[in-house]
Amino acid sequence: MSKKRRAIWNVRMRKSNYTTTGGKDVPVVVHPRTCTLEDIVAWMDARHALPITKENLRMAVEMFMNEVEDLLLEGSIINLPIGRLTPAVTGTWEYQRRFDENVRAQNKAVVNYAMGPRLTRLLANPLLHDTQMGVFNRLYVTEVKDHASGTTNRQLTPGGIVSLRGRMLLMNGDDPQRGLYLLHAGTREVAAWLKPECFAVCTRTRIILQLPATLAPGAYLLKAVSQCTTNSTPLKQPAEYLFPHELAVGEEENADSPAPEDGNLAE
Repeated sequence: MSKKRRAIWNVRMRKSNYTTTGGKDVPVVVHPRTCTLEDIVAWMDARHALPITKENLRMAVEMFMNEVEDLLLEGSIINLPIGRLTPAVTGTWEYQRRFDENVRAQNKAVVNYAMGPRLTRLLANPLLHDTQMGVFNRLYVTEVKDHASGTTNRQLTPGGIVSLRGRMLLMNGDDPQRGLYLLHAGTREVAAWLKPECFAVCTRTRIILQLPATLAPGAYLLKAVSQCTTNSTPLKQPAEYLFPHELAVGEEENADSPAPEDGNLAE
């Protein structure tokens, strides 16, 4: 049975630069990465037993995208699983002066997007983690790589080597709470506390460590606690960051695991 799919996003507050809401605090999603077509094809090739080569997959996707572009250029509506693309126009469109360069300069061709039914359902009950506590020092984790299984942001191997990438991961300071925590995904109870003195590498952007060999099968969440800042002075109050992806150990990797219900920004 495939793992339950659900939106798990990090959200923080920042000052708006829009005219209507200028200066006000507005929620924004913390994007862990920007994905290109090349990235997606590479991930598919690494994670799935593709019936075609990576090069052929890339070629097929590029041909598909070119066809979509041509259809949009002729004004066609495109219905895809992720949503509906509809050609539209903006501007004055004054009929009597339609050949006036000043009038035509105001007329723009755009494509409007509306989410499809499946994506709408997947986003209907998002788990939004409030990262406001770390907004000033920008502590976050972008990648958790399990070297034993060769997976990223998916799996953990008991006794295996794991490397983390992110920002403000250096464990300077002296607060006793510093370190990495593995939490049971369903209950948020601490399953393992990985203390800084056990890290093989610990910098502002990277941590390498060995997991406990006794880590039981199940679904886990990773929490980082750090006093790191952009200068040499640690935070007085440690910042916390909850990694938005569940990490599976053993037999739970492909099982449906209960999604945590707390941590919603609206609560």
